[in-house]
Amino acid sequence: MAVLVHRPARVDIAMPSTSSPTAGETWLILGTDSRATVPGDQNRYGTTQEVEGSRADVIALVRPSQEGLTVINLPRDLTINSKGRELDRLATTYVPGPQNTVNALCTGLGIPTSHLVTIDMAQFATIIDSLGGIEVDVPEPVRDAYTGLNLTSAGHHRLSGIDALALVRSRHPEILRDGRWVAMSQADGAQRRSQSTATVMQAVLSAIGQKASNPVSLHQLAHTVAGNITLDSGTGLSDLAALGRSASKAGQGRSHDHRRPSDGPSGRGRSSSHPTRSRVTCWPAMGTAPKTCRPAGLLVANFRDCEPFPRYQPFVARPRSTPRFFT
Repeated sequence: MAVLVHRPARVDIAMPSTSSPTAGETWLILGTDSRATVPGDQNRYGTTQEVEGSRADVIALVRPSQEGLTVINLPRDLTINSKGRELDRLATTYVPGPQNTVNALCTGLGIPTSHLVTIDMAQFATIIDSLGGIEVDVPEPVRDAYTGLNLTSAGHHRLSGIDALALVRSRHPEILRDGRWVAMSQADGAQRRSQSTATVMQAVLSAIGQKASNPVSLHQLAHTVAGNITLDSGTGLSDLAALGRSASKAGQGRSHDHRRPSDGPSGRGRSSSHPTRSRVTCWPAMGTAPKTCRPAGLLVANFRDCEPFPRYQPFVARPRSTPRFFT
């Protein structure tokens, strides 16, 4: 472990506090969409001039337990309270930096982050490839010209890092039905993407669990992972090792997708992510609830004024004629 100590990049994050005695340990894993480093052909993603900045493309909460891991995937288009009462999409809370996302989850959903892991697109693909790819099942043939996804048959597939990235980033999928490629609606496409993220997360956990059974493979994986992630400054490699041990117990793990299947368009060119009973009751089951979490440095008076649950409003989706890089 000593040779890996200085490999992960670090970012200073002031973690929130919680008044819940059962909140437990929560890892926040953010997959970002920065074009500064991308796997494969740059033309597939666009340049930093065409797509500026960085947003949270994948947001996952990981809770270790004696039984293994629970993974909760949050939709990037979830609209929550950010910076007090200001509404923001979860994806764009990352634009000012990861501290803002940590704070938004705390004030908007009552989720106290214990550890932060961020990973960009190139790093994501590298880690998947270091696992030897991942195995997933797809319900029907699917393709997406925007991300390069092209799975022409249903059923079992072994995906490379680039293909796995194309799957989790697919927002405009087409499916093969009755011999014809049919574009999914915006709402169905968003639901499919959230489901695909859960599928990939489960496959990664399974692959890590298999690697963990072999000390040599585990050391090689640890070396690759450590060099391809950014951690908050308070998280050590011993914490990562403990997470890896939980992953080895998890097998297929438990992965929850918090987007309602019936969420539909809320108007022409619009879609929304609404609160659901499963989403609302999820946080107390995890030992968290709104008003139990306080971002570091936030005054008690302001904290008590926070809304008990996030307000949700439709967001205007980009028209299909927008350049393909904004996916």
